[in-house]
Amino acid sequence: MSHPIGKIYPGPTTTISAEAAADYAAATSDPSPDYAGPDAICPPMLHVRLLLPVMEAVAGDPELALDPLRLVHGEHDATFHRPLRVGDRVETRAELASVTEKRSGLVVVSRLLASCAGVLAVEATTTFFIRAPRPPGPRPPRTRPPAPTPPPPDRVADWRVDDDQSHRYATASGDLNPIHTDPAAATAAGLPSIILHGLCTMALAGNAVTAAVGAQPRHLRRLGVRFAGLVTNGMPLQARIWDSGPSEHRFVVSGPDGKPVITNGIASFAG
Repeated sequence: MSHPIGKIYPGPTTTISAEAAADYAAATSDPSPDYAGPDAICPPMLHVRLLLPVMEAVAGDPELALDPLRLVHGEHDATFHRPLRVGDRVETRAELASVTEKRSGLVVVSRLLASCAGVLAVEATTTFFIRAPRPPGPRPPRTRPPAPTPPPPDRVADWRVDDDQSHRYATASGDLNPIHTDPAAATAAGLPSIILHGLCTMALAGNAVTAAVGAQPRHLRRLGVRFAGLVTNGMPLQARIWDSGPSEHRFVVSGPDGKPVITNGIASFAG
């Protein structure tokens, strides 16, 4: 099957309001002083709210015919060329970068761009995974070699997801998928309960890593993750952080059972 690689999805141009920036910071439990004062910036992950329409355009493209019931957000990796600020008029678009067919499903990668006055501010790569239909009968056992034991982390950060986090984030981000707010919808989708948005978990992890390494949001240059597990409201989380360079850090986020919910985490900052 051919796919429209290189297809452009034009998005809206949005002026960032003070209310939108404040709501996003509150929804992601981010009280950074970088968001106040004469040189205030917006939370770096606010780009998600601005780019949501083009992400939805890719996911709903009839040329791709992606099954929304089997679609999961696999990865998100953002590069910040300059901070966004209240009053910025942000132009958005997406480009279909690749579609890879595997036995386990379809991997769809798109490039997301947010520019101000024609100058690129944020570019991100986001990956959707569309699970292949499960064949009838019992699943064959998986045989994977054991993962190597990592060295002790250089830093550890612990926090707890708020009891109403997914509700606040749904409003602030514009992602109103009911699996994040309606227990009946979550159960109908085969989930144990309402779950937190993966991009909210990413924002919380970014906050924790930024604070743990003594950096500031205005200096964040890259934040990337692979989503590896479900997070629910009220869940305690822990980030284990390894320094991989003077201003680069790798991290994994785990739930209370020790199983990762985020892997392949990377955060880099301006030196």
